[in-house]
Amino acid sequence: MTKQRQQRGARVVKVEAMGGTDDDVMTNACSSSDSSSSSSSRRQFVMGAAALATLASSASVERADANANVKEVVIEAVPNERWIAVDAKVSVPEAWSTRPGQRAKRSQYVLYTDTYGPNYRYTTSLPKYLEDGAAKIDAAQLVVVSREGLDSIEDLGAQSKIDPARAFGVELEGIVAADTKKSSARSKNGQKYFQWELDDGAHVFLLSACVSGGGLYAFVMQVSADAFAADPAPYRQVLESLDIPRVEESRNDMSSRIYENRS
Repeated sequence: MTKQRQQRGARVVKVEAMGGTDDDVMTNACSSSDSSSSSSSRRQFVMGAAALATLASSASVERADANANVKEVVIEAVPNERWIAVDAKVSVPEAWSTRPGQRAKRSQYVLYTDTYGPNYRYTTSLPKYLEDGAAKIDAAQLVVVSREGLDSIEDLGAQSKIDPARAFGVELEGIVAADTKKSSARSKNGQKYFQWELDDGAHVFLLSACVSGGGLYAFVMQVSADAFAADPAPYRQVLESLDIPRVEESRNDMSSRIYENRS
């Protein structure tokens, strides 16, 4: 009888795992032959319920473990500028690490100067990521520049007409000569992203761009072509994880946006 109850308990797990309904589970948990007693049926039901509880517990652990396999990297917003400041976030594999003491570095380049002062393009360079001493990303940057009047990346025009190597001010070596191999678009929490993969033979460049609060953002990774060919999945997952909240552009005039923020 014990063996019979264990087999029925196993069937409960199988039905649930394959997407069975509650009625399916109850049927399997409570079914018995004509010769089974009512107490035996009750014991079978208890065993079935316990099996379901075990399955639910193991599923939640797997999800937790999966979430723990990545870590969030926050790229802090540029304050006191012509656009609304928002942080950017990406998730990288937990196994990736940076050398001790390395930090992100931010540089700025004057595009032009008007009555409100210099209009900068900002580039935040992340430290190199390693796994078991081997480089996983040769370079990773977030570039942001003021683009008034844009509500979405789609306002730049058709993605097929955009030259990603030149459109966003990315200055990684080799990207200008790289050919576009793949393009795609995605949406997350109301934000629209255009994405590209470029290749110059030695490196692959993965780039994602969006618009938020009057700013045009581009996140790009430079990866060895050999490393990307060996396992492209983690790099594409990092690119897909880019999260820049969509906010509306300020209605204040430019002077108020810049100087009131600085006061």
